Amino acid sequence: MIDIQREVITALGIAGIYLLVFFIGETVRRLIPSNTEISRKAVHLLGGLIAISFPYLFISHWTVLALSVSFCAIVLITKNKGILKSVHDIERKSYGSICYPAAIYLIFLLSSTKPVIYFISILVMAVSDPIAALVGRKYGVIKFDVEGNLKSIEGSIAFFCVTFLCIHLPLLLLTNIGRTESVLIALITALLVTGFEAISLSGSDNIIVPFTTYFILAKFIDQPLNVVVWQTELLLILIATGIIMYIPLRLSKASGLIVMIILNYAALSMCSYYWFLPLFLAQILYYLLILSFVHYEGKEKVASFQVKVLLYIGIIPAIFLFIASNHKDHIYVYLPYLTSITAQLAIICNYYFANYISRPLPLKADNYLKHHGRVLEIVCSVATTLFIAGMPIYFYKTNHRLNSLIIVAVGTWVAYVLNFTVNNYYRSVKDNIFDYRWRFVSAAIGIACVFLLQEFISV
Repeated sequence: MIDIQREVITALGIAGIYLLVFFIGETVRRLIPSNTEISRKAVHLLGGLIAISFPYLFISHWTVLALSVSFCAIVLITKNKGILKSVHDIERKSYGSICYPAAIYLIFLLSSTKPVIYFISILVMAVSDPIAALVGRKYGVIKFDVEGNLKSIEGSIAFFCVTFLCIHLPLLLLTNIGRTESVLIALITALLVTGFEAISLSGSDNIIVPFTTYFILAKFIDQPLNVVVWQTELLLILIATGIIMYIPLRLSKASGLIVMIILNYAALSMCSYYWFLPLFLAQILYYLLILSFVHYEGKEKVASFQVKVLLYIGIIPAIFLFIASNHKDHIYVYLPYLTSITAQLAIICNYYFANYISRPLPLKADNYLKHHGRVLEIVCSVATTLFIAGMPIYFYKTNHRLNSLIIVAVGTWVAYVLNFTVNNYYRSVKDNIFDYRWRFVSAAIGIACVFLLQEFISV
């Protein structure tokens, strides 16, 4: 039974404390006007440290929702009015002040029976980010670019170290998890969360970091030691392999490398080799295309496109990986999963086939393909489907392999045609292979067609 009076009184008390935190932030900003980042991070830190007490203060999630909505309203109003500069005075575009209270409520809602996971998730968000930002700002020398936002290796290292401690110490002190398991779980989570934080844009780390921490801890906290050891080895191998491939090729920036490592780990960790194989083949094809693109256009044109391109390619496959890891009927989502990869690579292939395939040869195939859109769409759709989906279907499926391959090819073709029809580039090839938004929407519609075809064709 919820004591409503107690909940309301406690909520009002917490609201008063948060108003005090805003006052402290404004005071810090006035004392150090040359560096508003300190006042922002002070509010960030104090607000998070207060929020970690919510599972021990509130029973109803409605109370936390009311607090979160109230502070979202305060943030929006003060931003429009041009006040509370300790929070809003920032040069880059950021939605972090809105994501922050939203993340607190959603994590509270998810972890109603797991207060320790809530505690750790909010602690990481509250402590790791401000320390990493301040360390990177003062000591950051080695920079890497994330869609125009410069971040530092030193800041990321600080984030990793603080995150490791924020996870390891509570697990050790507040749970019955053994020391070895605690260290390894903290290591896996800290590595992955640091990667997600490094590629987060526009303040989205305030929601990505706690959610990533929550889901990884929820996955590993009850696992036996041998599973945790294997997961640690797997992640370290993927990181090492990615770095070894990255150094000689230099076709991807650090941010792009992080995206690929995270997606590869998700496929192997959450599902199996059969789900990783199409991703691996897609990456090979993507690298071959980029090699040709760089050869003719130079590296500078590729340099400004990394996170958003790879994110839009990977977000739908990542959703299917999550679904497959939580449901027994893997077969039903496997073909849509394959199509989510082949469709987007087929659209990217369009630019390559139409512009570069004939350059090393005396044939004028590029001119032919430019003026024969039907041939181009068939070449791109079939070639991509065979290269990426052919081997996975052969090994993963035990029957109806040809039907499965045809369904994926049809879904890929639908996405391809839709993309270029909507963009009016069906007969005039777009000069940018990184047009990711329409590619994302077109792929989603192609996937819907695959789901529909599966209802009528034996797979």
